[in-house]
Amino acid sequence: MFKKLIKIWFNFWYKIRPPESVEYWKNGDYAKAVVGSDKNGAQNMRIEGEKYDYPGFPRGPILTGPLAKLKHKVKNMVFNKVFGELEDMAKDMKYDMLPPEKMCKSVRELDRVFQELEDAEVVADMKGRIQLIRKVMTFFLQEDDAYRMRWQWMMERLNMKKVKLSKADKYYFRGKYFKVDHDKYDY
Repeated sequence: MFKKLIKIWFNFWYKIRPPESVEYWKNGDYAKAVVGSDKNGAQNMRIEGEKYDYPGFPRGPILTGPLAKLKHKVKNMVFNKVFGELEDMAKDMKYDMLPPEKMCKSVRELDRVFQELEDAEVVADMKGRIQLIRKVMTFFLQEDDAYRMRWQWMMERLNMKKVKLSKADKYYFRGKYFKVDHDKYDY
């Protein structure tokens, strides 16, 4: 009940003042950017007209220039082949899959997070890919306890303060057809 009230409040607030998002694509296809570094030495870009620096440097000029054809070929070859294989695996193992409520606690949590990721995704193709990855990952980690325990060991060592999306990350993420605030707003 309390969660519903909070969501109603945020939906009301969203209509009055929507969350901030990327601006440059509203006025054109591109904007001038200057590459720099943040206080920790990581690369970032200052994009003209934007509130935050863009974390990282997506090397667009390289990937849209001479390497574009190679990138396109490799990306299609790898992703199409990998997702084709994953789809075949999911079909082969569908009778052996446990429902999430019968999976062990850590795999159930991964399943929950994948479901949340899928719910926040806008693009149908990406939703399908996430669904497929979710099926294969949860099956694999549920059935192979050695890899599951290695995965758990690795996950507990992550410094979540370093992984958590910053305001700048969320600002740019909203512009990539992703409902980063789906738990607060109904888009």
